[in-house]
Amino acid sequence: MMKFSIFIFLFVLCGFTVSVAQPLCSDTIANRMWRQMSVFPQEKLYAQIDRAEYTCGDTIWVRHHVVDALTGMPSHVSRYVYVELINPLGKLVGRYMMRQNEQGIVCGYIPTAFDMPSGTYMFRAYTRYMSSTTPDYLFERMVRLRSAIENSVRITADSRNGKLRLSFINPKTGRSIHNGSVKVSSADGDIVTTGNTDEGVRLHMADIGRNRSCLLVEVGNYCEFVPVRHGRIDLQIMPEGGNLIMGKRCRVAYKTVADNGLGIDMHAVVTDDNGNVVAESGATHLGMGMFYFTPQKGKVYKVTCSSVDGQTTEALLPKAKTDSYSLSVTQASNNVIANIVGYGGMSDAGKLWIVVHQGGAPLYVRKVESGSLVFARRMFDNGIVHFVLADSNMNIVSERMAFMWNGDVAFDDSSMLHFTSGIDSMRNVEIVLPDTVDADCAVSVVDADMSCADTVQNIVSSLTLSQELRGFIEQPAWYFGGNGRQRQLDLLMMTQGWRRYDMSGVLGGQIQIPKVKPEVSMCISGKVMSNLTPHGRKGASVTMSSSRGGLAEVVTTDNAGRFYFEGFEMPDSTGYMLLARSAKGSANNVICVDSVYYPDCINMFPQPLVEQKQNASNEDKYAMARHGVGRMVFLPEVTVTERYRPRTEYEMLAKIGGRSITSEMLNAEGSKSVFDYLKSTFYTGLIYNFQKEWFYYNKIPSYLVVDGTVWSLSAEVGSTMVAILQSIRANKVKQIDIIKGPVTGTLPSLAGYSAFEMFSSAIVVTTKEQSDASNTDVVLFRPLGYQRPAAFYNPMYVAPEEYALRHTVYWNPTVQVKNGKAVVQFLPNGTKKYRVTVEGVDKNGRLVHLEKETE
Repeated sequence: MMKFSIFIFLFVLCGFTVSVAQPLCSDTIANRMWRQMSVFPQEKLYAQIDRAEYTCGDTIWVRHHVVDALTGMPSHVSRYVYVELINPLGKLVGRYMMRQNEQGIVCGYIPTAFDMPSGTYMFRAYTRYMSSTTPDYLFERMVRLRSAIENSVRITADSRNGKLRLSFINPKTGRSIHNGSVKVSSADGDIVTTGNTDEGVRLHMADIGRNRSCLLVEVGNYCEFVPVRHGRIDLQIMPEGGNLIMGKRCRVAYKTVADNGLGIDMHAVVTDDNGNVVAESGATHLGMGMFYFTPQKGKVYKVTCSSVDGQTTEALLPKAKTDSYSLSVTQASNNVIANIVGYGGMSDAGKLWIVVHQGGAPLYVRKVESGSLVFARRMFDNGIVHFVLADSNMNIVSERMAFMWNGDVAFDDSSMLHFTSGIDSMRNVEIVLPDTVDADCAVSVVDADMSCADTVQNIVSSLTLSQELRGFIEQPAWYFGGNGRQRQLDLLMMTQGWRRYDMSGVLGGQIQIPKVKPEVSMCISGKVMSNLTPHGRKGASVTMSSSRGGLAEVVTTDNAGRFYFEGFEMPDSTGYMLLARSAKGSANNVICVDSVYYPDCINMFPQPLVEQKQNASNEDKYAMARHGVGRMVFLPEVTVTERYRPRTEYEMLAKIGGRSITSEMLNAEGSKSVFDYLKSTFYTGLIYNFQKEWFYYNKIPSYLVVDGTVWSLSAEVGSTMVAILQSIRANKVKQIDIIKGPVTGTLPSLAGYSAFEMFSSAIVVTTKEQSDASNTDVVLFRPLGYQRPAAFYNPMYVAPEEYALRHTVYWNPTVQVKNGKAVVQFLPNGTKKYRVTVEGVDKNGRLVHLEKETE
């Protein structure tokens, strides 16, 4: 929490309203910054998962911790969190909308399929507000998914001279696999090549496609995303403060990144245009390094980096300046020293401003009076501090980030976790924190022998570091592993870009205003137009209905013909119907529903080469048995002689009692409406009642199911049901299933409805494609709804003594720590060693990260 009281905040915000015409002063600049913070608050998010690595087919359990970006306190403004799983080729695997429960906690799960390819997927989480206002700061992390048959084949990729060779080895014998068919696909979904495991696969890099960092390789019944290496190394050179100053000793950071996106440690040598070595540096951590040198007039300097395996790369240093300044920041035990370096000394320093802020909140705003400023460390909170040097017009001249860490906002001492034995073979985990801590936490208990510890990311490294930096941060948790890593952390600050606000604009009085508000409910919006012109229809009535929960609402369009439905929420797979009528009751309308914005699915995460397990673990064996596999199967080539006819999930029910109408039969009807088609077609027992204007079976009205959404006459939407069938063209339907008799009660879409009569029936319509827009006055669509809650299953059984059958033994995302104390219980399942992880945020913004293994 920032060291500014609410009183000071309001005083500065409301008391100093300064016009542009008045002279610029410190209070004016600080007021602008506070105004920016007040009109554009921001969120940060950390998504805690039950473990770091999964077998395909497992469930990923998730708990979201959303906090205010300035104070770090829990934020409950946004009601929903969106979670996505994106494969290495940048394709969306699944998207889920998770909502707050009664306690304001957001949690859920992500199912994975057994047949998903092995690889490193991107897990992304965000609120709608974050995606629209700060898209560069969404929560992202890597999640490794392993196939249960991953040990059946080892795929190696060797790229050189513009060519790629894939080889397939049996891990047990070390020999090539024989008689196996191979298919290689690109990010575009195109089949790049096919081949045989005996010969391997050879192809040119130009044939891979636009995304050349990864390929999907299928061999037998095994699939894997295989990274492609090009051998290129990117050398990034970043002078401290952004500028090299002629004739002054400058500090320069550099970072070498391999083509897989990961840092590669390299030795750097700086030479002038005569070949003289002027500086030298050894790599320190993850490709980052640093050197000092003094640029001289008329000299050109080059940096050459080399690795231990002989790889080299080079780049020219930027030209040193004589008309600018640069900020240099050094941390001591009790002080932080900021030095301003200029070619001509500090002759023009009186025209410069120094601004120091954290997260946009001003800590120090003054005109520069000397070339060195000393700040006490206690004035800074834990986290990133931004030092900005600006000219009299508030244009940024130089900037420097520094990370301050005292550790007093995080509880990460494993001694705060205690294991005890409970009754009935239960195990207790006691959480003992200071009495002042009241926190919402999630607790995960995993098999420590089967599941690796997550050493890459945790709640502390994410909320204080990763969520404040743009782009990929490699191993952020490493920087919090000890006090001796401050130097490497400072290098990270020099090499990683950051800016949540346009600080130059803010300092100059240009306040950014968010275009959207935090999401507090679902929203469906769009425009009603005439079927003759694209102009919006003012005063048209739009009815939205859904049989689930009896939702029915009517709104009137505004002057532009736009409509908005807000203040509701429905679970996922809920269908909605929109019906429009003009102000005079005309049905000649066109409804255009706004498409929902989601961030682009681009997986820019590195694809590291992961060592395959040499011996299948007990969990691997169990996964194979559970899914009915255990060996590589090479299927023979087959020839397709007949086109596959898509079927619906209701077809078998229709065969038992009813009839199915295929798309071939419906295509012959052209643009005739489904209502007119069914009305003119006789099916045994299903009769159209002209008085009731609906279809009946043995005097009982039929249910209508369209793309899984159910309507019935009992819901008093008879006219709506007719309008729905009138709006659907026969040639746009994949299949109609007429289901009759007691089998109707087993219809999946009717689950939860009251008991059915012996003579109930249903008309089930499955369209060929669903869209969020239509060219008629009736629209049927199914937007993303919130995920139904599900509880982690902790079975009561007698565990085997040899090994456990599950990686995650216990998961509880709603643990309440009151007055620093909480106790959770779980039933052991035969695991010899458990690893318990507790993460959360307390009411004052302090972070909890506790991890401990049983002995």
